[in-house]
Formats: sequence, structure tokens, C-alpha cells
Amino acid sequence: MRLALAVLVVATVACGSAAPAPAVGTPLNTTQLKFAVMDSVGKPVYCDPDFYPIARTGGEEANAVSTYPQIKSDAETYAAIVAHERLPAGDLTDAQKLVVYRAWKLLRAVTLTQAGAGYSFQYRVQSKGGSAAYEMVSGTVRVDGVVTVGSRTPSGPPNCPICLAASTMIATPNGPVRVTDVRVGTIVWTESAEGSRIAEPVVEVGSMVAPAGHLVVHLVLADGRELLVSPGHMTADDRALGMLKIGDALDGSTITRWELVPYAGERTYDLLPAGSTGRYWANGILLASTLAG
Repeated sequence: MRLALAVLVVATVACGSAAPAPAVGTPLNTTQLKFAVMDSVGKPVYCDPDFYPIARTGGEEANAVSTYPQIKSDAETYAAIVAHERLPAGDLTDAQKLVVYRAWKLLRAVTLTQAGAGYSFQYRVQSKGGSAAYEMVSGTVRVDGVVTVGSRTPSGPPNCPICLAASTMIATPNGPVRVTDVRVGTIVWTESAEGSRIAEPVVEVGSMVAPAGHLVVHLVLADGRELLVSPGHMTADDRALGMLKIGDALDGSTITRWELVPYAGERTYDLLPAGSTGRYWANGILLASTLAG
């Protein structure tokens, strides 16, 4: 009789309702949860506050050093950053403070919204495949850091200020054309995937109102080429122009002058040529379009 009862109990467990949900582990704080989300789905693509809506003087590392006391005063967030980035617990070098600062900016770009026993999230990431350069990812994260992705949908780039000064001249087969006169369908020079110069029509143009106090990079190359452009604009080899400095190589030459200057124009501009690279020549300097993707 006892044996039969034991068999009945086993059968009830095996054939009854669905197995219980996995146990929830140790709860994490909000900063740790944000790191769990980023580690799972990718870092957010966002308008870096060091470059948008206005460039900040001094450079990113100087801003990191000046902001460091503020970050450190939030003990919980600071401890989570140091642990995640594997930094020492004691005094940090300026380069290490920059690591802290960049992580802090990423954390501020991710928003978690209370959803039941956990949190929901939605933000833009760099795409790892497919035709779109960016994806909007949404999902949930449990209090113990278990992330569930609900959807990934193609997305455009973040709506940051578009970057060329109104005086910029764009290279075309018929000679330079002011960026303000470029239209969809205008034939411009672009770079092919093999690195050759080819003529392609413009497939998209854009402009944005320049916010009050907007600063742009004024750079001059050793061969005389010169450009005014927002700091967040990327070179053809994927470097932000705001991160360059005197002596750096750029498009076959060397930067001899780099400074942030007030922008006197009302709007900034950009264009996207057809083709595989989205690159074009602005005042003779090869750049990547901010409209790609």
C-alpha cells in the first residue's frame, strides 16, 4: 500500500500542471540591470552629450575628469561601473576616469521602466547583420538580470544635429556644388567599396536647425583643405571629427589646425549618395554620411 502511494505521488508530479518557473536569483540594482541589458543586446546608439546638441570645449577626457566627482558621489552607480569595467578600487588615472565617464553616459542613454516584477526597455543599437545599420530593440529584464528580447526592428540613426556648415562645397562631376543646393537626384562623387571615385545620384538630403551656441570643428589640413563640421560627424574611416587632434592623419594628409568655433549659420546639412559606402567629398575631404542606414 505504501509503495502504491509513492508511485501515485510521483505520477502526480510528472503528469500534473506545467513545471514551475525558474527561480529568480539575487536581485540587482538598477545600474547593474542596465549593464545586464547592454551586455545582452548591445550598447545604445545615442547623441553623445559631448558632441550634441553643442560640442563641449576641452575635449572628452577633460570633461570626464571634471564630471568624475559627480559620478563618484553616487556610490551605488560608481561601484557598479568600476566592477563592470574591471577598474581598480583606489585612485584612477585620467584615462581610467574616461572609461568611467563613457560607461556613465551609456547608462544614462538606457531607460528601464517598471513592468510587473521586472523592467522593460527599448533603445537603438548598431545592427550586427541585415540591410539596416541600426535596430530598435525592446524587451524585459528580470530583477536578477535575466534579459528577454521581445523584438528587433530596423531603425534609422538617432536624430542628432546634421553636420556640415552651409558654406561646404560638395564634389560633383560638374564641379563643386554648395551643400545647400544639393537635392535628391543631384549627381555627386562617392567612393565605391573598392575605393574608386564613382558618380552616383543623391538619394537623401537633410538639414537641422543649429541650436544656439552650436560649436563646430574648424580643421585645416597640411595640403590646404579646410572644413567646418559638427564634432559628431564621422570620417570615412569611422572616426568622429571631434575626437581628432593636430597631427592626426586624415584623407591622405595631416591635420595642422583643429579648433572648436561658434557656428554662425542657422542650419547644418548632410546628404546621402547612392552606392554601398555613403561617402562623399566635402571641401575635398572624404566623409561618411550621417544619413546612412
